[in-house]
Amino acid sequence: MNLIDKIFSFIVGLGVILGGLMSVVWFAGSLLVYCLLDRPIWEVAILLGVTLFVFIWFCVSIVRRRPSRDSARKLQDDDNWGEDREELEDYLDEIEEGLSEARSKGKEKELKELEEARKDILSQIEGHQLEGTVEKLRRLREEARKAGREVEAEEHSKRIEKHEAKLKERGDRIEDLPQHLRLFVYFMLGTVGASVAFLSLMIPMVMLLVTWAFWETWAGGSEWMRSPGAMIAVIFSCLALACVAVWFVSGYFSPDKSESKKKSTGKNERERPEVARRNLQKRRRG
Repeated sequence: MNLIDKIFSFIVGLGVILGGLMSVVWFAGSLLVYCLLDRPIWEVAILLGVTLFVFIWFCVSIVRRRPSRDSARKLQDDDNWGEDREELEDYLDEIEEGLSEARSKGKEKELKELEEARKDILSQIEGHQLEGTVEKLRRLREEARKAGREVEAEEHSKRIEKHEAKLKERGDRIEDLPQHLRLFVYFMLGTVGASVAFLSLMIPMVMLLVTWAFWETWAGGSEWMRSPGAMIAVIFSCLALACVAVWFVSGYFSPDKSESKKKSTGKNERERPEVARRNLQKRRRG
């Protein structure tokens, strides 16, 4: 699973980088074309100064707002686990109330369903706790190795192995599934990932073809590309595109992106207690 995720992230990241570079190339190319129009020096200087100032200012503001990777990753891990735990505990409280009502009314069928939902949520809480402990121990081990504390790092490694063994016994992760099921899941994920990754590479490829078409148009003596008014509009359009590309690339590689991944991976795990919650609310309304 980690290998598939790394390959997918690499290909999609490559597509994002190439798309961002092509956007910046379009902006630089539009400025170059304008400089070749034999316009007055003061006009070229003003246009270059304004557009480059806006682009550089935007890039600097994006970089300043971006948090450090280590601190953001730690905060996100804590925040995500806090949100997941609070949500699961809310479900658990509602199920406990439903259990009390079912016991008082002697509804054996509902009591059995709610008991199963309760065990499911408790199991998910335990799994989240184990995963959170493993992630925390890995960070501590990495910090200990960087500081040269090998004995402490070895102790963290032993504790990680102990908790990893518990996670393997639970069988919640894909890598803990039977081999035939694991291979099937890997195949399906790999197929979907390859399709998405291929599409992500199509955008910069199309932009490259459009760049070649622009070059052919310029070399062919195009009138609109030699019109100062038209090229000024193109310059500011490319400036906006380049700024959006910088914002998107920065956001994609920002540590904040891991939050959406974790929320998406945890969505399936929260579906069953959500179903139990809806059933409980329906019974109450009935």
